[in-house]
Order: sequence, then structure tokens, then C-alpha cells
Amino acid sequence: MPNDGLGATVDSDNNFIIMTFTMAPRKNFDALLAEEQLADPSFRAEWQRLTPAREFAATLLRYRAEHELSQRALAERLGVSQPRIVKLESGEHNPEVDTIINAVRRLGIEFVLDVSPASRKPTLVTARVQRQTAIAHDDVSVVAASSLA
Repeated sequence: MPNDGLGATVDSDNNFIIMTFTMAPRKNFDALLAEEQLADPSFRAEWQRLTPAREFAATLLRYRAEHELSQRALAERLGVSQPRIVKLESGEHNPEVDTIINAVRRLGIEFVLDVSPASRKPTLVTARVQRQTAIAHDDVSVVAASSLA
């Protein structure tokens, strides 16, 4: 039976056969992430470990977008190479403290990294930031945020 590409097919006697399709419900990113974290403890640990990297990457991306900069232009402002910007924006490598300080100094942004025992709520950051970015590790809580959020 040839397919007419419109969700219907025509049989050998030229009769239309209507076909219906049902799509499986789509999961959003948060649902997929939660499912993966439950299924794979090593994935969960790595996701938690890279919390600062993802937030710092998002900060650099927001800054670039707000200032309409290319990666090369941002690299010039930070005094680093364009491949270094690619690495920082990937969110796959935690930035060194010196790298964060350099970005804050040269871009005039604020970046906060608050680490506290998981048994106690962070007190040095606002409740809004805690709700948005706090990631509970096994024994500590990590909050990473910037002034560009």
C-alpha cells in the first residue's frame, strides 16, 4: 500500500484507508533528569558535582546574550582564549575560583557560591535564590547564583 504522506494510505483498489496515530506523552527535562538520577547514582553524583559549572556557564551565556557578544569578544574581555570560553560555557568543568574572580572583576557581575551542611538551610543567600538553585548533595547543599539570573 503506497503512503500518500498525509496520514492516510491507498490500497491496491484505490480505496483510502485512514490511519490514526497516537504519540506517547512527552516528558519534560526535569522529569527526564529526575528519572535518570534515580536510575543511575553515578549520574546523580556527577550532576550534583557540576552544579557550579552549569550556573557559571549560564551566567556567561546570559552576559554574552545581553551584550550581544561572540565567544571571541567575550574571550577578549576576559583575557582568555575563545576555546576557553567554549569550555566554560559547556558547563562540564567546574571553574576555578580565580576564573570566577576574573569574570566578576572584568564583567562587573556578581556570582555567588554558597556551600553549607545539608542539615541546615543556607543563610547567606536569599530565599528566592535558594528555591531556584539549591542542589542538595548527600551531606552538603550547594547554591550557585549570579546577578544576571
